[in-house]
Amino acid sequence: MRRVRSIKQLAFGLSVALIPFSLSAQTSLTGVVMEEHADGMFQPVPGANVYWFGTQIGSSTDTAGQFQIPISKETRKLIISYVGYQSDTIKVEQLDKLTIVLKNSTELGGVDVVYRKRGTEISYMNPLKVETMGEKELYKAACCNLSESFETNPSIDVAYADAVTGTKQIQMLGLDGKYSQITREQMPAVRGVSSVQGMTYIPGSWIESIQLNKGAGSVVNGYESVTGQINVELKKPDEAEKWFLNGYANQGGRTELNFAGAQRLNDNVSTGLLLHGNLRPLDIDNNKDGFLDFPTGHQLNMINRWRFNSHKGWEGQAGVNVLTEDRQGGQIASETINQPYRLGWKTNRGEIWGKTGYVFPQAKYRSVGFQGSALYHGQRSTFGGTMYDSEQKSGYFNSIYQSIIGTSTHKYRTGLSFQYDAFREQVDSTEWRREEIVPGAFFEYTFTYFEKFAVVAGIRGDYHNYYGLFFTPRLHLRYEVREGTVLRASGGRGQRTANVVAENFSLLATARTWTINGNPAIQGFGLKPEVAWNFGLNLTQDFRLDYRPGTFSVDGYQTMFENQTVIDLEDPRQVQVYDLAGTSYASSVQAQVDYELRRRLDARLAYRWYEVRTTYGSDLKDKPYVAKHRAFLNLGYETVSNWKFDYTIQWQGRKRIPSTSSNPVAYQRATRSPDIILMNAQITKSWKEQFDVYVGMENITNVKQNNPILASDQPGGTYFDSSMIWGPIFGRMTYVGFRLKAKS
Repeated sequence: MRRVRSIKQLAFGLSVALIPFSLSAQTSLTGVVMEEHADGMFQPVPGANVYWFGTQIGSSTDTAGQFQIPISKETRKLIISYVGYQSDTIKVEQLDKLTIVLKNSTELGGVDVVYRKRGTEISYMNPLKVETMGEKELYKAACCNLSESFETNPSIDVAYADAVTGTKQIQMLGLDGKYSQITREQMPAVRGVSSVQGMTYIPGSWIESIQLNKGAGSVVNGYESVTGQINVELKKPDEAEKWFLNGYANQGGRTELNFAGAQRLNDNVSTGLLLHGNLRPLDIDNNKDGFLDFPTGHQLNMINRWRFNSHKGWEGQAGVNVLTEDRQGGQIASETINQPYRLGWKTNRGEIWGKTGYVFPQAKYRSVGFQGSALYHGQRSTFGGTMYDSEQKSGYFNSIYQSIIGTSTHKYRTGLSFQYDAFREQVDSTEWRREEIVPGAFFEYTFTYFEKFAVVAGIRGDYHNYYGLFFTPRLHLRYEVREGTVLRASGGRGQRTANVVAENFSLLATARTWTINGNPAIQGFGLKPEVAWNFGLNLTQDFRLDYRPGTFSVDGYQTMFENQTVIDLEDPRQVQVYDLAGTSYASSVQAQVDYELRRRLDARLAYRWYEVRTTYGSDLKDKPYVAKHRAFLNLGYETVSNWKFDYTIQWQGRKRIPSTSSNPVAYQRATRSPDIILMNAQITKSWKEQFDVYVGMENITNVKQNNPILASDQPGGTYFDSSMIWGPIFGRMTYVGFRLKAKS
């Protein structure tokens, strides 16, 4: 029996796999059956029989190869039979439309039933538009860590934060990654003092899939999401390969080794071990400005996790994550420099977490789950003569109860949550401390009307120990205009507390003077919470051209801030921080087409427009370093002999650069960056799905920002600034790697 895989629906906070596949209110399954000829062409198969195993529920395909079959409540096994071929069975994991390909097998006198899974898929039935990036998508690029996993996704922008720390950060809907809720298996992962560097703590080779949801998320996951949610699923000990080994090296001196091992101890218990180590030992100054292009040093990272399943309703997991990192960078010592400008940081991080849940055997629509974690994060840093220390101690708890009201047409989830955070940030002798205690409760109702219409309405209330009581409403609508055409809308509120210095880590590598205009009566930085509303509308259209599937989507989102922590860089010698005293908003429109141009040749074409504006002082201006326009093309081709070719090209329009007109002429910069075109490519050869070798090149055309560090010759002077980055600083980058796996 062969298994048909469709994308996993986002579990809205219960990623313990507590809730089995639900029929909800959907009454039928649709799909198309095609036959692939030796020349790679497709032809519809009329008259093929489609029926549920062990039942009398069946259907047949029409002249276009399409079928519709009522849902069976007894089985998930679907049998395909056709005159002259041996019957075969597939397991339907989701009730999205299926594409089934019959392929002749002359030696066996039978037929192979094939479902060709795309690298990125969008659930047809989910009320939220969730893009699921699987391993196939992640393997298209180097993908060394989470911050580098979106090179082939046009919804996320990836850029360097500065010219000396080597830290990459993301933007979604035109806003920094701190406004996106980043979770690991539906639990908090990247937040607080690690909101910028935390994405580098999740190695790409550990990732099983990434679910990306733009706009308002579910209230089950908390109140902090503003522009969307990025949920990372790591390799599961009861599903992953017995062991997996990945090695990587690039011309920038970066080397990595990753290991993932899984062991099923018995029918009830399995365990997994994830190991990561990276090293950058070489001093490299490719642009000859006297500064290292990337800090040297290392990172060691480990996760050990355990999963159990009683097979009587109880299920859960527990794990521990330990990380240490040591980096050194800055100016290269020479005979002419007495005291070189050096920077570096040492990080120690530890986390434990656990989840458990129970599915009621006599009422499988009813379940209860519990999640909890405890985290310590400490970092000591130096930037020239500036010392920066940060520390975070956090505790998290979430409980979720799910059931129905009468029938599965009406479902609900409700629960209680608790978030505790103790933060300390210190720059030289100035220290900011705050302790946040936030208990909360939520309720989310889902209504589905067959396949046509769905509503997810949620509300949560939280009490912050010094911001008081606040509410987070969110609403999601899905409407099937006609078969293959789905319209979705969303809206909701988000709230978060800024960690001012940690979230602007790169600005410490400048000579700017910090001024934080806060209220002494409020703990920490004295600033109000950031509050924003996000509204979105998106259309997804499935189509078939020459029997090959494609998807067209267009979406628009508007983020409007009630209050925002403004980081004002308009004076080139200052960092001014204050609460918003005017308007701030971000508008986003994106159109995208995904289509299989020919057998095994996939194309993704996208265009995106942003308008992101904030009031700086009394002037409404474009947000710096955000391109209004971006065009994107990704091509992926796979041969029958397991060669894979991936190519990505993107065009980024001009970006506003904060004015430096008050500096001396020698230390002034243009107020607009040029347009840039970036190209990446990778070639992979696979053997028996167990051994891969890949070689790739980033920034093929060697686009570079010349003289990225302002006043690099005087790092101790008034005008030094390494944060004014609008493009690549290293140039062309070649890398090689391998993947080796042993299946269970």
